[in-house]
Amino acid sequence: LARWPVSYSEHFPRPAHLQHSPATDRNIDIHGAVLNPDGSVVFNYEYGGTVKLSRCGETVWTLRHPTHHSVERSESGGYWIPGRNYVRPQAGDRFPPFTSRNDNVLVDEDVILNVTEDGKIRFAKSVPEILYENGLEALMTATGYNFSSDDDWPTELVHLNKIGELPSDMAAAFPRMEAGDLLLSIRQHNLLMVVDPDSWRARWLRTGPWIRQHDPEFNADGTITVFNNNTYRLSLGPNDRARLDIPRRSNIMRVSPSQGVATVVYGRSPEEAFVSVIRGKHDVVAGGGLLITDFEGGRAFEVDSNRNVVWEYINRFDENNVLEITEARAYPVSYFTVSGWNCR
Repeated sequence: LARWPVSYSEHFPRPAHLQHSPATDRNIDIHGAVLNPDGSVVFNYEYGGTVKLSRCGETVWTLRHPTHHSVERSESGGYWIPGRNYVRPQAGDRFPPFTSRNDNVLVDEDVILNVTEDGKIRFAKSVPEILYENGLEALMTATGYNFSSDDDWPTELVHLNKIGELPSDMAAAFPRMEAGDLLLSIRQHNLLMVVDPDSWRARWLRTGPWIRQHDPEFNADGTITVFNNNTYRLSLGPNDRARLDIPRRSNIMRVSPSQGVATVVYGRSPEEAFVSVIRGKHDVVAGGGLLITDFEGGRAFEVDSNRNVVWEYINRFDENNVLEITEARAYPVSYFTVSGWNCR
């Protein structure tokens, strides 16, 4: 029905907002995209910036900021998008004991961006700051690092990979939360967290049983589902490819914030086995099924409420290889106001 060809060098010919520019258009990928009812699309170049294209592919606006992972619409207009700041070691004054003795080493600070419909940053909020303001220094430093003056540690303080908003039509199912609250996925700490975007107070949080998770979603029944990668980067081979011999142990989990119960809803049997090491997405679809994006497998597939595969798409490159898929979404026809997709 529609295609939106993209070129990083055309959208960002002088990317002064990046530490290092991609060598070519093939040295950066897309991670996070959402279609609007009018057929326009807003997407991230991973850690490279955000772009809005019209239904026919014309550039509407670009946002020069290292954005990444996800784009989600807000009910009040605009978008929630993860961003990243690269700050000098003085960040240690804000986030003790995370500092560096090397003035040339930058600290990665993930931020929540609220972006307007016309591509301007309305406000940004530091995720490490949220954790410290909520008295969670103990969680931030429960990493196994010694924080010794003789040691170095990773400069990525947290790894935010999703911002989701609680819709008003689901809010009643979450008694401890309010419409507009934000659901955060912080991968490095195996952490899901819901915060009030007015006060930044934590309403709920939980570490595990998911491991290196992605893409949590609010559900109408008062639960949160999450793509549980359930593995570590050790499972990757050369060029960040998933090794074929690793256990296929990824799954989709469901947790009830009010009851504290977490269960696996897909990926429990050999017939359902799949693995995505560093990315992956899911959506709950009509009738209680799931739409799952298996990143390294280059596969998007839908299962019904009985976990039977309804359809699948494999992004084949050749007989022996697939191309990765960062995200698949399903939209009802009624979502669109487009009268026709033909741009000719």
